[in-house]
Amino acid sequence: MTTTATSSLQVKSHYPFITRLLIELYQAGELPDVAHIDVEPTYGYAGRLVHRDGTVRFFRGKSFNINRSSSSEIAKDKGYTKYFLQQLGYRTPRGKVFLLPEFVACIDQMLGRHGFSNYATVDQIFSYVTQEIAYPCYIKPNRGAQGRGVNKCYTDKDVAEVVTHYHQEQLTTLIVEEAVPWPDYRVVVLKGQVISCYLRKPLVITGDGRATIRELFAIRQAVFVERQRNIILHLDDVRIQRRLARHNYTFDTVLADGQTFQVYEASNLSLGGEAEDMHHRIHDHWKELCRRISQDMDLLLCGIDLACADISDPSSDYSILEVNASPGFDNYAASGDEQARIVRNLYRLVYGETIFL
Repeated sequence: MTTTATSSLQVKSHYPFITRLLIELYQAGELPDVAHIDVEPTYGYAGRLVHRDGTVRFFRGKSFNINRSSSSEIAKDKGYTKYFLQQLGYRTPRGKVFLLPEFVACIDQMLGRHGFSNYATVDQIFSYVTQEIAYPCYIKPNRGAQGRGVNKCYTDKDVAEVVTHYHQEQLTTLIVEEAVPWPDYRVVVLKGQVISCYLRKPLVITGDGRATIRELFAIRQAVFVERQRNIILHLDDVRIQRRLARHNYTFDTVLADGQTFQVYEASNLSLGGEAEDMHHRIHDHWKELCRRISQDMDLLLCGIDLACADISDPSSDYSILEVNASPGFDNYAASGDEQARIVRNLYRLVYGETIFL
């Protein structure tokens, strides 16, 4: 049965990046310690690997399944991550977690009987921003990744709109953070070694004096498809519409030749951002900082989002934005041959050897 599963393996275009790469590595003989692989054939979203020593491991989506589940759960929660990083002496943006009303009603059934009522609710955000961090600020789902739901707010009106949207999406908690002014780097650490470091640059479109913004979006979308980047630009995204309105643009606006427009306030590659490799520029000080964070947060593999004024200068100001226990690499791998080589080698290490289990 297992031999049949392995022999019938084939790469299908709709499979997730991690599945496609694993099959390619296995069929190329680059996973010599893996005896066979069984991939759920319809969607290719989950699979099972058996090593020659009998060790079994599963994968699902982009999860590498090498971090302890409790450590991964902490990293998924931005509020908990911020608390522990601060307790460990690392700098993070000033921020606070707030609860939406439905969640307050839910947990109050359990905590209220103990006399606890110290909930930070969304109606307190306005005074918190005014008194503690000031505008502009970022509001994010407390649990989320790939830039989903990340909003930069400049006014109380922006905040109210975001909270209303979160309420409609039935989110339970959100986090409000100050906006730090430095470039955003992703540093990937695997078992105490910095594997890659790159600058994350937000999606920007450039005018030619003829095409409308709508047409420029379509052109960029075609480029994403050509590069096999799993990105869809949704024109109904309120974040895009809010940025257009702030610049007095519409989708029918024609940008002058060379004129640029930044589509999102976030720089995530999953939002169409670009990666500029910085592995040759990152100072050893920042490598060591990220290695310590991965160890202190009990993560064998993680992507650390580091905002830093100058990544080549060990004395620069910095702030740890997030720690990702399941970093995605598909968009990074699509950014160049060297990046693809780095990611291929990373998967070969993680899945080809049981030392990472």
